Amino acid sequence: MQFNGFQKIKRVGQILKILSKHGFDEIISRSNIDRLLPDSFLFWNNHAKKIFEDDFNTRIRMAIEELGPTFVKLGQLLSNRPDIIPKDLQEELVKLQDDVMQSPIDLRAVLASELEIDLDAHFSEINVVPIASASIAQVYKAKLINGQDVALKVKRAGIDEVIRADLDFIKDLVQLLQRKYEVIYKMNLYQIVLSFESSLLNELSFTNELNNIERFRRNFALNNDVYVPKVHRQYSTDRVLCLEFIEGVKVNDLEGFKRYGLYTKSVLQNVLDLYLEQVLMHGFFHADPHPGNVLVNKRGQVVFLDFGAMGFMIAQDRNIIEAMVLDFLANDAKSLIKNIKKLAVVHHIEDERRLERDAYEIFEMIKQNALDDIDISVMLQKLNIVLQSNHILLPDFVYILLRGVSILEGTGRQLDAELNVPESIEPFAKKIAQEKLSAEYLIQQLKEKAKFAKDVLTEVPVDLLELLEKVKNDKVTLNHKMQDFDNLQLILHRMGNKFLLSILAMTFGVGASIMAHGRVGYLVWGIPVLSWFGFIASFIICFALLNHLYKSK
Repeated sequence: MQFNGFQKIKRVGQILKILSKHGFDEIISRSNIDRLLPDSFLFWNNHAKKIFEDDFNTRIRMAIEELGPTFVKLGQLLSNRPDIIPKDLQEELVKLQDDVMQSPIDLRAVLASELEIDLDAHFSEINVVPIASASIAQVYKAKLINGQDVALKVKRAGIDEVIRADLDFIKDLVQLLQRKYEVIYKMNLYQIVLSFESSLLNELSFTNELNNIERFRRNFALNNDVYVPKVHRQYSTDRVLCLEFIEGVKVNDLEGFKRYGLYTKSVLQNVLDLYLEQVLMHGFFHADPHPGNVLVNKRGQVVFLDFGAMGFMIAQDRNIIEAMVLDFLANDAKSLIKNIKKLAVVHHIEDERRLERDAYEIFEMIKQNALDDIDISVMLQKLNIVLQSNHILLPDFVYILLRGVSILEGTGRQLDAELNVPESIEPFAKKIAQEKLSAEYLIQQLKEKAKFAKDVLTEVPVDLLELLEKVKNDKVTLNHKMQDFDNLQLILHRMGNKFLLSILAMTFGVGASIMAHGRVGYLVWGIPVLSWFGFIASFIICFALLNHLYKSK
């Protein structure tokens, strides 16, 4: 569905109004005007009191929540990127919740329009009161004519238009900031926003989510420890998703485990193993495994929900991540650094020995402590400092993975504070290592290497002959690319402008002095009028140049 220019402008107006409101409140809160207001006024006026009590980061979070789903999800993304935002703001953005108030939806009308069926012929019950409400969709419970309970996930009206307008606004804003501030340009913020846009648009498409569910089901078809809800394609569109309704308890519900007769430690170990399998074996993993999206049924099977946002890795990246896990368990810092270089989009490691020492510190921090003794925020902060100091930029999926690990760490802390992470993942890592040493894996690797060698031996002679032919016919050209040439042009352009202004200032000054000495024309206080104009013009230009030099340090 397309949105017109008027709707886009209207949405931008709403965004600016909210930002203006919160910005104005912040100016008041920093003005210390509360010292002049009577205590009785602040006591009875809750809004005024809140302005002076809330700090700047709290006000940012409040503005994001009011701006709606796009900005909430962007805030959630930034809360997992300590390399971009300050720690105190990151801690505040972690509080952002995706749950929102219910909005009125004429459910039967939407279903009839989207599915183009006689609802009574296919559904025996449809509960029009939502059982869950999120920023993009609301979930309702219904019963098919065959008696099976289903969950209907229905997209909010107009949400596509709002999100697309918001994304355009965010991209335009980031591009503007990148042009004005070099520090934002170096943060690769626009690339992060583009990645966020792709992820959010995928989440907005229920057709994409349906395909994700079926792919996830195929990946775990032979694993009885996980249960994937069945999808009813005939009752699903890009706006409506019909799934099997699952009875279960949240993964952090200890009382629920007791009712089901389940052991907490075994459930937690199962969740960790399944997540490792998603990441290391399939390269297709759940991006948001918070307790609301992970249930446990009566049989002890883990049930993942909400497949809109998924992490994805190509086979090469997955192999590197596998190797890094094995390096971590073996405390092999040199090999770990080697694999980080392979994985990184950009890296500039000046001191590898220092990086090795930093890696060993992290190894010991995790190895010697139970989960309850590890401050995951401190560890991630140290990891972030290491990445920043070595100018290491990792692919997007790594940050999605770190977010998932951080969420699971919080769940694990609730279920078993004595959990030792390396000991818990060691059995799965050994399984991976055994597979890599298996005859089937080694034969497959040899086949791939042989194919690569064959391609090289076939293509190199042809390429070499083509190169020699071009050299013989004098058709070889050398292309040289200058990095940051646009910035160099801009610097030279500004230097030329300053040089020209300096010449003009000198010309006006010297010319005015010569005319003043000759006393030519009408005199004011003994100096010709034209000389006054020359002196004033020279002064203004010199002042402008000095002011610019002062501001640019």
